[in-house]
Amino acid sequence: MKRTTLFFLALTICATAVYAQPTGPVSLKGCLEYSLDNNTAIQKDRLGIESARQSRKEVIGSMLPQINAQSSFTYNIQKTTVAMPNFMQSMLPESMRDPNADKYMTVSMGMDLSANWGVSLTQQLLNFSLFNAIAIAGVARDLAETGAEADRDDMIAKTSTLFYNAQILQYSLGLFDESLAVMGRMSDVMESNRSTGIVRNVDADRIAITKMNLETEKSSLEQALQVQLNLLKLQMGFPMDEELEIEPVDIEALETMVFTESPREYEIEEQTPFRMLKYQQAMLGLQKKAAISESLPMLSLSANYSQNYMGDHFYGETYHHFPVSMVSLNLRVPIFGGTSRTAKIKKADIELRKSAEDEKMLCQSLAMGYSNARMQMDQNRSTIGSQRRNKELAQEVLRVTENNYNQGLSSLSDLLNASSSLIQAQMNYVNALSTSVKAYIDLKKADGSISDMIR
Repeated sequence: MKRTTLFFLALTICATAVYAQPTGPVSLKGCLEYSLDNNTAIQKDRLGIESARQSRKEVIGSMLPQINAQSSFTYNIQKTTVAMPNFMQSMLPESMRDPNADKYMTVSMGMDLSANWGVSLTQQLLNFSLFNAIAIAGVARDLAETGAEADRDDMIAKTSTLFYNAQILQYSLGLFDESLAVMGRMSDVMESNRSTGIVRNVDADRIAITKMNLETEKSSLEQALQVQLNLLKLQMGFPMDEELEIEPVDIEALETMVFTESPREYEIEEQTPFRMLKYQQAMLGLQKKAAISESLPMLSLSANYSQNYMGDHFYGETYHHFPVSMVSLNLRVPIFGGTSRTAKIKKADIELRKSAEDEKMLCQSLAMGYSNARMQMDQNRSTIGSQRRNKELAQEVLRVTENNYNQGLSSLSDLLNASSSLIQAQMNYVNALSTSVKAYIDLKKADGSISDMIR
């Protein structure tokens, strides 16, 4: 709970701060901080948490006294007329009765004017369903907060992956620029010697074709970089029509991060999906209690006070007013409700048993994910080391071959093959670097330390 409290304190700080639009190259931390303030899923989670808090307040409010006031004023344009037996005739002595009198008589009821005002109070004294609803609202709030934490972890992982991918693509473009520079130097030498006949036209054309192919591949990489930056903007909530410039990659720092990271000790209780499942199980247990509480008695207190006024006028002999008040204690005891309540309880038991099976599967899945992430990380560390050495060796081979070619000791084919080998080694290194960074992020997510990337 301490971790959750600190997390939502950070969310509150981010929500109240005005995050300025980044100017200049943005670091990973800057992207993550911007995402915390602008990512759509994070914003919705904040609203969901606030909604859950208000729902709990709503249920708690039902436990407080419910006080209402009411009043009315009535002007009887036509008063109610009631027909009844002519009891006045029967009350007269026999000699005074009118033999032709009507059997029934009509009487106007009420007065021209009437008004009243009053206050009523209702207080729940014993309501197990309401007590349980408060507990359910509390668990729903905790579940919303944990869900928001899971979305935050996903946002950090996705933003970090997109950021590093964009950085590595930028680095790849730099490598292509180096290869193009080599091809450019060779092309210039070829063109200057073509006219003298020292260089054959076919050799100059081979260099031109190789350079053109490199430029085409570079153009594809530039397009891939722009796609990656657009995905990063979307993840961050950054305006699509504005330019986002990220910091260039520090290869040494990136390799150091990958090679020196020690995974945190795996603890299932620290895993966000596991804690979410536990809250869901708590919710299922409370739903079972809710079904049981339908069979329990409920006790409430009611009271009201009112003043009534009536008359043909609100003054004089016809004017009357009188108070009305009452207090009542209401008890409701469920006796028989068919088989529905029993069925609800049994159904809740079934859902709890299903959730227990889900817990077993989740524990195995999370443990497998952590084990696979560690294994992948170890494998990629070995791969990236090998590919770095291959790249450095290919660079040295190209340097020696280019020098030998200038001295006439190596053929053009040797030079082109060395250049091609260097490009392939560079791309292999870049791919290994990208895969290692992904494995690094997956491992931090698997061991529950992904939030450390924003510190």
